[in-house]
Amino acid sequence: MTAVPSSRTPWTPLEVSLLIGSVLLITLAAFEGLATTTIMPNVVQDLDAESWFSLASGATLAAQIASTVVAGGLADSKGPRAVLVAGLVFFTTGLLVSAFSPTIALFTLGRLIQGIGGGLVIVPLYVFIGAIADPSHRPFFFAAFSLAWVFPGLVGPAIAGWVAASIGWRPVFWAVPLLAAFAVIPLISVLRKLRPHHLPPAPLKRLLFLALLAGTGVLLLQLSGALGGTELILLSLSGLFLSALSLPKLLPKGALRLRRGVPSAIMTRLAAMGAQAGGAAFLPLILQRVHHWEADSAALAVTIGSISWATGATLQSRFRDPGIRMRLPLIGTILLAVGLTPTLLLVAPTMPVWPSMLGWFLCGAGTGLMHSTLSVLALELTPSREHGKVSSWLQVADSAGSAVELALASIALSVWGFFGVTGAVSYLPAPVIALLVSVFAIVSATRIAPGQAEQY
Repeated sequence: MTAVPSSRTPWTPLEVSLLIGSVLLITLAAFEGLATTTIMPNVVQDLDAESWFSLASGATLAAQIASTVVAGGLADSKGPRAVLVAGLVFFTTGLLVSAFSPTIALFTLGRLIQGIGGGLVIVPLYVFIGAIADPSHRPFFFAAFSLAWVFPGLVGPAIAGWVAASIGWRPVFWAVPLLAAFAVIPLISVLRKLRPHHLPPAPLKRLLFLALLAGTGVLLLQLSGALGGTELILLSLSGLFLSALSLPKLLPKGALRLRRGVPSAIMTRLAAMGAQAGGAAFLPLILQRVHHWEADSAALAVTIGSISWATGATLQSRFRDPGIRMRLPLIGTILLAVGLTPTLLLVAPTMPVWPSMLGWFLCGAGTGLMHSTLSVLALELTPSREHGKVSSWLQVADSAGSAVELALASIALSVWGFFGVTGAVSYLPAPVIALLVSVFAIVSATRIAPGQAEQY
């Protein structure tokens, strides 16, 4: 996974250290993320909080929206070392809080703390790549990041499912912090190299304020889905207002208008990751609740998507022609939408599962083609002094897209239930919303046309 291929430009020892350390950290985060997706039905069942499923699943993403924005500004002004260390502290603390939580409320708080840490960890890695990695090596870096999901994808869900079924879900959370310290060791030499750019404090304060508004807005949306009646209406409207007020200001100018170049690339990333997260979150749940699969069997679906994601990411690194690379996001989003379509059949207990599994394979492949390509593209189209900001945009897109999609799905499920819909069909809004979001991703990707990309 960390082997460096031959290249016309020699790899430096610093690049190799960055590659190894980054892959280890992402492997660890991937294992935790995939394992959590697999066992979340067990968590809400054990804590008697089925209606909290979307909130508990998406709380981490809501917190990441805030932390990634702040992380970008801090990385540009103070340097990435302190940001990375702080992120690791928050990440491991959140995992431990969730592991030993007696209630769903405390569990969700742990997920929020974990999300803060996740945003603070990933952004510095992107900054390091922009500052240290040769441009010809960057596609391989992001392909390696996706490949870092392969091993966790193969064993993580299965292990998590087996652990949850055998001894309970809590060890899945407290085991990860024990490994975090080892993942940082290869990065020690890298952490000493980058110098800050001395961004004034005022922009950081503004970013922090906007980030808190955005995180609060998304969290209110998610919380509304766990409630009903008047509370659902009030919280969802409040969440929509705060999100609409703040999120556009945390994305590149012109993103909502799908301006060509980086703005459209960021919106494509946001929508595509939202669709993928919606499918990934509800697929194990529907398999367990509708088709009566055990947690370890439902983990197979997550594994299939992880393997194909890594395959797509590896494939994108092979393309060198700029025109072809500009088309990869569109191809990826089309595959994502095509793959999500058969998941609608899962709400019918009598329908076979294999078409949805094949579809989920296509979803993963499309996501791999799109995700890594957009990371490289965004860094290429912006100056290095702004790579912290660009990295924040990318991570905000990942977190906001996923969190908002899960929130909308939760609200739709709550409203669906309000009208008395029960049984297997009660889960139908989840795959429908994921599919609709993927269609928007296709529209956004068409705005990233060859020869028409613009620098932000």
